[in-house]
Amino acid sequence: MNKHKVLIQIFPLIKDIDYLERTLFLLKQNSIYIDRSKFHIILDVTLPTSDYLVDWGKSILKKDYFIDKLKHFENYGDCWDECYFNTDDQVFGLLDHFNNILNKYQDVDDVIIIETDIIFNNSTLGYLLESSLYTKQNQTEYIITPEHTKLWDSSWDIIINHNFLDKPYNYRDIGDSLIDTLLFTGDIRLENLEYNGQKFFKFGGGWFTLYSKKLLDNIKLPSILKGYGALDNFITTYCYNTPTTIQFQIRNLIVVEDCKYTKPSLYNNYITMIDRRNDTYQDNMDVMNNHFQTLFS
Repeated sequence: MNKHKVLIQIFPLIKDIDYLERTLFLLKQNSIYIDRSKFHIILDVTLPTSDYLVDWGKSILKKDYFIDKLKHFENYGDCWDECYFNTDDQVFGLLDHFNNILNKYQDVDDVIIIETDIIFNNSTLGYLLESSLYTKQNQTEYIITPEHTKLWDSSWDIIINHNFLDKPYNYRDIGDSLIDTLLFTGDIRLENLEYNGQKFFKFGGGWFTLYSKKLLDNIKLPSILKGYGALDNFITTYCYNTPTTIQFQIRNLIVVEDCKYTKPSLYNNYITMIDRRNDTYQDNMDVMNNHFQTLFS
């Protein structure tokens, strides 16, 4: 039997380097709860080191400091079937990097995107992998997500764990993310995400979100996308226009976007980041709007 092949992709900014180490530490703990006879896991970490994103000439800490630190993190990678730690001097942002990743790993079954500001418990990866293996029996285009603690407004409540529904909308900023991933009651189970009997899509792009590779391939992200854009919105638009796509939610498996322990601003006095989020955002939105008009016409 061929193993189910899954890519875990992490694309941290330079200022997130310390939280990358935390993520790798948590992932290594997760690795011991995986049935290795079923799964082939690839971890790909790419650190963008280009002058486009960091003004190295004005930074006290230089590029070599972060490259050396990334090299040290390779110690966390010995638990995976394949593991790659890369730097990239050319990439403009997440979108062009993501296209590069999809082209590089064409034969994987699923892609998991992890941002370094989330905290997750030791069973998260195992439940996602087993859920994807089960889902693949009947589905080719799917998204699988954990639940979350209370987020910004009521539109997110459909993916909030029931223990946190009565919390204030700023709970993400005041909760204890290390503890909250363990505060669940009830069975952990896989369910279709629905609202009023209709399929529904709601997720954060990198909150330990699992995407079937078939889904990502069928979106056909244009190669001209550069820099940053609303990747989760692009995927959602495709899903709502494609009858066969489904989002599944793993009830009582909690991932937390951390605000208590994640403080990337600590590097502000040592590196000069260049905020590029708006440079190509609207151009990318226009490209994707035109792309979807063509795709669904």
